[in-house]
Order: sequence, then structure tokens, then C-alpha cells
Amino acid sequence: MSRILLVLCLTLALQTTVFSQTNNEARQKEKYEEKVEENKQKYIQDFLKSLDVDAFQKEIIYQSIDTYFDEVTKIQTFGLKSYEMKDEIDKMRRRHFADVRTIVSEEVMQRIEDAVTGKWDPKKDKKKQKKSRRDK
Repeated sequence: MSRILLVLCLTLALQTTVFSQTNNEARQKEKYEEKVEENKQKYIQDFLKSLDVDAFQKEIIYQSIDTYFDEVTKIQTFGLKSYEMKDEIDKMRRRHFADVRTIVSEEVMQRIEDAVTGKWDPKKDKKKQKKSRRDK
């Protein structure tokens, strides 16, 4: 009888430990996802502040960039090889920003391309803005 009770206690203790680790991992994953989303929104907002376009165009660009990053995340979860993934992302980027190309200038479109490919440096833009304010 005491052995059965001991086995039940150990089983319960192990299940509780596994359950709490699973909950802890889930919480950590949620925190990570929230932080990634927050950083993504901050990046997009900083980029939009650097653009010289009207409010309507900013909203369209904001929505397009936000959904672009979501689509890139989906493509990355497909488990493609790196060169296949790069090709898919390039194809998707051309299709995804087709409507934005019609409403913005080529210079703005190039800056959007730089931002979504990681070539845009927010620090350099801030320096340029400060310099232009001093020159005025």
C-alpha cells in the first residue's frame, strides 16, 4: 500500500513539474512574440517619420510594410532552403508593393525597399534630420 502511495506521489510530482515547465515556456514565447511585435511597430513608425509623404500615403505604406513582415514570417516557417526562401521573399515583395508603387515616387519606393531589406539605417536618418534643422 505504501509503495502505491509513493508511486502516485512521485507521478503527481513529475507531472506537475512538466506542466509548470510547459506553462513557463509558453509564457516566455508569448513575451518574446510581444517584444518582436513591439520592435516591429517601432521600426515601422521610425521609418514613416523619416518619409516626406502625406498622411494617406503613410497609412498605406504602414499597412503594406506591416503585412509584408507578417508574410515574411510565414514564408520562413515553411522550412524552405535558404536560396528558395530568398527567392520566394523577393517574388512576394515585388507583388506585395505593387499598389504602393503606383502612389509614391520612385525615390520613396527605393527607401521602402531599403527598409524592408534591412539596408535602412535609422541612426543616419536622425543625423540627417538634425543637420537639416540646424541648417534652416
